[in-house]
Amino acid sequence: MSNKGRRVRRVRRRKKTSTGRIYVAVIMLFMIGAMTVQMVNLYRKNQEYKRTEEALEKQLETAKKKQNKLKEDEEYVGSDEYIEKEASEKLGLTHDNWIIFKEKEN
Repeated sequence: MSNKGRRVRRVRRRKKTSTGRIYVAVIMLFMIGAMTVQMVNLYRKNQEYKRTEEALEKQLETAKKKQNKLKEDEEYVGSDEYIEKEASEKLGLTHDNWIIFKEKEN
């Protein structure tokens, strides 16, 4: 084979390999772009989940405060002080040693 024939084959090989490299580069760029889009979407979802978590933590804190208040109220309602107060206000009951003052009606 002559030198000219070998040169033609080398040029054809170079064209094929350079075209293949271009295809690989384009595919790699496409994959990198797709991964970047996915990362941005995941970042946004993560931020949304963090906001949701903060809101739920605030609700939990409020619910715990309310629970503590209800426990305090429950303890107070079961106390003798509450029973005496309700008996005197609603039923007019008093202890034997209590002095009752009434307003004079005109």
